[in-house]
Amino acid sequence: MAFDPIARLRALLGRSAGVRGKMDALNRTQAVIEFALDGTILDANDNFLAALGYERAEIVGRHHRMFVAPEEAAAPEYAAFWQRLAAGEPDVGLYRRLGADGREVWIQASYNPVLDRAGRPLRVVKFATDVTEQRLRSADMEGRLAAIDKAQAVISFSLDGIILDANDNFLATMGYARDEVVGQHHRMFVDGADRTSAAYLAFWEKLGRGEYDAGLYRRVDRRGREVWIQGSYNPILDMAGRPFKVVKYATDVTAQTRATRTLHASLAELADTVPAIAAQARATNALANEASRSAADGGAMVEAVISTMSAIQDGARDIAEIVSMIDSIAFQTNILALNAAIEAARSGSHGKGFAVVAQEVRVLSQRSAESAREIRALIEGTLDRVREGSERSGEAGVAMRDILTSVGTLLERVSDVAQATNQQAGGIDTVRRAVAELA
Repeated sequence: MAFDPIARLRALLGRSAGVRGKMDALNRTQAVIEFALDGTILDANDNFLAALGYERAEIVGRHHRMFVAPEEAAAPEYAAFWQRLAAGEPDVGLYRRLGADGREVWIQASYNPVLDRAGRPLRVVKFATDVTEQRLRSADMEGRLAAIDKAQAVISFSLDGIILDANDNFLATMGYARDEVVGQHHRMFVDGADRTSAAYLAFWEKLGRGEYDAGLYRRVDRRGREVWIQGSYNPILDMAGRPFKVVKYATDVTAQTRATRTLHASLAELADTVPAIAAQARATNALANEASRSAADGGAMVEAVISTMSAIQDGARDIAEIVSMIDSIAFQTNILALNAAIEAARSGSHGKGFAVVAQEVRVLSQRSAESAREIRALIEGTLDRVREGSERSGEAGVAMRDILTSVGTLLERVSDVAQATNQQAGGIDTVRRAVAELA
């Protein structure tokens, strides 16, 4: 076949147009920059300039190291990087670069040596995509996962419950080495009676459907000891939204759970005794009321005794005054009898009968005076005893009033205790129910 230069030119122009179309498409979607083989910047498109925050005139003619941290640019690896590109070897990866304002820019890029017809490198073209936001999100997620891995027990399973991996916290909690659990089924951590239960089978069916499960779980460690964990089983979805594994995040709460259950038992016991205490408090309150009434009655009786003793004392004083009057009359009668005897003696024989009468009157007055003195002595003794009794009654009255005050205070306190006990009974019952929910 004869050589057709026109056809050859058309073919070359067609390929050139195809290349230009592809380059235009790359320029529209990616950041593109060209370098000499030594790293000097030859050109950059608008996407690259926008990503790094430069104007074209600020970078053309400068070296690529302007986008690199100083410590990285001075490292031997950076020099080797450009040596490989100059030798025609491409480089692809995730790179950290610095923008015009010093901020970090992460790019997913490829450095591509462009060859001449003889296969010799002419320049380097970099195609890049700014993945800074994705990188930050990824770093944030990785940081969170690392924090969770440090703080919690983490284990992953296939959808049918086969153990894929476990972190050190989980292994320490359950007492296993990693090679003892990987490849085994989750049921190795479950008590024998629960392994074949319908609830356990439904649990894994639920996870297999992509539904998560969270709560307080009772598990068994390598030695068969009870372990309580607060955790969540989280189905992990693939790009199509289908679950492909389950990751469990857990915290060992064995000590807290045991303490809560002990507290619950103690509260239940206390709740059982509080009604009896409340009944005793009510009975004590009733007794205190009765004692208050008895003390009030006793106080009234003491007041009556005091009043009676005062009346007796007043009567004794009146009697003493009457006796004094009798004594005075007897004294005056005795004087009159003496005067009558003197007059009878003066009258001679005519006064003998009168003298006898006067003598009898004098004797009677003397006896009256003597009786009056005896009565006075008795009354004075009685008055002394009445005064003493009155004083004692007064003291008893003061003491009884103090007793009444004390009984009143006691009654108030007992009433407060009874009321507080009833309130405590209700409060303890509320706390007991709350702790029961935690347990």
